[in-house]
Amino acid sequence: MKYRSLFLLSLAALFMLSSGCGQKLPKGMPKLYKTQLTITQDGKPLEGANVVVTSANFASAPWSSGGITDASGSVILKTEGQYDGVPIGSYVVTVTKIEGPPGLELPKNSKTDADFREYDRILKQIEDNSVEVVDKQFMNMKTTPLKLEVKGKTNETFDVSPAVKNKIERGPSA
Repeated sequence: MKYRSLFLLSLAALFMLSSGCGQKLPKGMPKLYKTQLTITQDGKPLEGANVVVTSANFASAPWSSGGITDASGSVILKTEGQYDGVPIGSYVVTVTKIEGPPGLELPKNSKTDADFREYDRILKQIEDNSVEVVDKQFMNMKTTPLKLEVKGKTNETFDVSPAVKNKIERGPSA
């Protein structure tokens, strides 16, 4: 009896593995393949960069994928922000990263008028002193030289050198 239960349990596990007990994708979303990118800048991992991959033919493949790099500069891409992987296809890769002034942090609990004024003061200081550390060419789909071809499981490294510190351009205030 003990062996029969073990056999049935093993059979059930085998069935689950072979039938794909993975993530359920929305209707119309193609199969996704694990895609890991590593972003470097001046030979070092770029932590905290926002990476977005967009289909080179967006009209026929409207799924976007992306993520934020970790301390090693790596990111495992998610499609639509929640599904692991990227569909097969050709993509352009954009990378952005903004750094605020060191040591400034927004207060977490603002309750009084004085707290709100302090929050606004620090927020303005952060906005006025933050910089883009990735060159503008990598931030725009039309100018980025970074191209990605997904044909299955993919692992690529891209470099966004040189490091820059560009003042953030702001449009007119509303």
